Amino acid sequence: MSNDIKRNIEKLLFESDVSMYEVSKETGIAQTSLSRYTRKETDINNMRLGHAIKLNDYYLKWIKID
Repeated sequence: MSNDIKRNIEKLLFESDVSMYEVSKETGIAQTSLSRYTRKETDINNMRLGHAIKLNDYYLKWIKID
């Protein structure tokens, strides 16, 4: 995973004020999966490619709105 994409995902999951419910609703990624990432039960470096793409795309959309 590219460092920029990883940084974007970390900002979205750990630093933003966006709820995991909202992220789940917009990306289609289950809240349980998002919780595993935020609780560091699943390493972001081992994230499924599809999840990484969806989260990065959502982050890029989110920063343009914010």
